[in-house]
Amino acid sequence: MSLTNKLRFCVGHSVDYHNLVPNAHWVQKLGGVNFKVEYQIVAHSDGDIILHTISEAILGALGFGDLGEWFSDTNPDNKNLDSLDILRFALRQCHERGYIVGNIDVSIVCDAINFKDKKAKIKEFLSNFMQSNINIKATRFEQNSVSKIKCYCVCLLVCN
Repeated sequence: MSLTNKLRFCVGHSVDYHNLVPNAHWVQKLGGVNFKVEYQIVAHSDGDIILHTISEAILGALGFGDLGEWFSDTNPDNKNLDSLDILRFALRQCHERGYIVGNIDVSIVCDAINFKDKKAKIKEFLSNFMQSNINIKATRFEQNSVSKIKCYCVCLLVCN
């Protein structure tokens, strides 16, 4: 029996960084929601940095390593992978071990994409999809770093 099966609570943390490239007519998935933005996240999968950090934080809380161990960017099967599939995998691992997601706290750092009007839509989608308490925060680098996006996530798993 793994240690996580004996714990009432487990905490996971994740951070992800991606480059951005200008793309005036791009539709980028962020937190499971499609938004028309002027920058594309450079990634092997669909680039949903929010879902990546949430998934990895859940896996981390379970002691399951990092996202790359499960969804390597060197595996051609993962090319353009829908990040909702990654999140479904992490949630399945969580539930199969008797946990539910107590809450998720996400912080996005980005100068190029304005999240002010996106946070509520992302929170609503993820709250419904995950049936959990979700918090989405956003800030800027304040250094005119339009070529980067960073995301942090902390999650609490509760033994069901």
